[in-house]
Formats: sequence, C-alpha cells, structure tokens
Amino acid sequence: MDCESVRRTLGAWLDGEVSEKESREIRAHVEACPSCRAERSRLERLQFVLRAALEEGASKVTFESFWHGIERRISQGRVRHREFWDWLRPVILPRRLAWAIPVTVVCVLAVLFAEQFFFGLGWGPRSNVAAVESIDGHGFNLALLRESETKTTVIWLFEDEDEEEDEPAPEAASTDASL
Repeated sequence: MDCESVRRTLGAWLDGEVSEKESREIRAHVEACPSCRAERSRLERLQFVLRAALEEGASKVTFESFWHGIERRISQGRVRHREFWDWLRPVILPRRLAWAIPVTVVCVLAVLFAEQFFFGLGWGPRSNVAAVESIDGHGFNLALLRESETKTTVIWLFEDEDEEEDEPAPEAASTDASL
C-alpha cells in the first residue's frame, strides 16, 4: 500500500472498520513508514481529546429526572379511550381520507355488481340479456333477436304495413288504367 491510500483509510482502521486483510496491510505500512506513523499518532491524540471532552460534557448532564418521567409514564399505562382515539385519529385525518373515499366507492361498486362477476350469487331473478336488431329495406323488415342465456337467435322477416297502404294494389292500378 502507498502512503496516500493508507492516510485515506487510517481513520477507518483506527475505528476497526476495515477488513482483517486490509488491517494487516495498513499495520505493516504504518510500522515501516515514519510519516504515516506520525499521522496515526496525531489521529489517536485527536480521538483521545474528543472522547475526553464528550465524557466530561455528558457527566455534567443529569438524566435522573428524565428517566424517572419515562418510568412513571410506563407504569401508569394508557387510558382505554385514548388508545382507541390514537388508533382512530390517523384513519379520519384528511390526508388519510384522500385514499379512503376511493376505496369505499370501489367496495360499494364491488358489492353492487358482484352478481355480474360471480354468477352463483343470486340475490333475485337473473335477468336474461337479449339484443334486438332490425333492418328496413324495400318494404320488408328483418328483425333479429339474440338471447344470451339459451344462446338462441330468432329471425323475423315481415312486410312493412305502412308502405302497403301508401302503394296502390297492382289490381286496382290496372283497373284504373283501363277506364
């Protein structure tokens, strides 16, 4: 290893954050290189000074009253209605309501149209779907009835009664022409 790579990883090595193989390589380089050994000594002194300052500052802070308050709250327990309210509050908050409304609509529609998806659920008489199509042309009409349940198709061919009344009968037209 060269000095530059050792200096980049020296702090991690002192904290024990490198692999064992890398640790052996760094240790061998630090023992052989006086400038890296001096850098190691400087970092160790810095760690010692920082740790001492933190321990001194932390010893001045008393956590007794804080811990007593936590223990008291734990021993008190929670009131039942408050637990229910804490559970209910996130559900009825406006930002939660944004997804609750579409979910409710989907659930209601699913219940209303469940019969369409699951044919075994019969809440009433099943409706038979039938389609009627008709075509008009040259005085004749054609009607088709398709029923879905029995898969039946009925075809009607019939004359248009209105057109018969408008056109004179062929016999009447020939008698009028002979006069």
